[in-house]
Amino acid sequence: MILTESESRAYMAAWLRCSDEGAARVLVEAFYPFVASLIRRHVADPGCVEDLAQQTFIRCFAKASQWDALKPLEPWLARIAINQCRDHYRARRVRPELRWSDLTEGEQEAMEATLTTAEPKSDALNDESRSLMLRLLDTLSADDRMVLSLLHLDGKSTDEIATLTGWSRALVKVRAFRARRKLRAAFEQLEASHS
Repeated sequence: MILTESESRAYMAAWLRCSDEGAARVLVEAFYPFVASLIRRHVADPGCVEDLAQQTFIRCFAKASQWDALKPLEPWLARIAINQCRDHYRARRVRPELRWSDLTEGEQEAMEATLTTAEPKSDALNDESRSLMLRLLDTLSADDRMVLSLLHLDGKSTDEIATLTGWSRALVKVRAFRARRKLRAAFEQLEASHS
């Protein structure tokens, strides 16, 4: 179901007026694919997507009074979803050191291909490269992982990231620079553990 911006506003207004559950259901049905897709791009564990999407909508309706009715609903929902992803990684607080022996056989092959050539040899290797990249991203803090995912995986601009996160453009740039440096260090440490 696709809603126009005016329909989205009307359903949200109905929720704000009288906690209209029908309006909430329509909004969830309309925006669930968008929210789930956004979360899927930022969380490595596919089992968490549904829970985080539900938490996003719970927070959306709990904080509905903070929504600016003059602005589109989708960017506000995106910001809530991004914050849910950040909270998810903060709660885990597990950023283990990644070692060669922790990698699957396919991830090891992808790592070797990365070290010897820039081009993966097969589509299966592309999947393994993505898995390896997500594991390397898991070694970063929640904010570092999020800023790199938004910037490089989602192709967002620094202005868009600043809007989604509430950070300044300068802070986005500094965090991205530092996160890239940490990711490079994790990659080099992984490479050294193979030698």
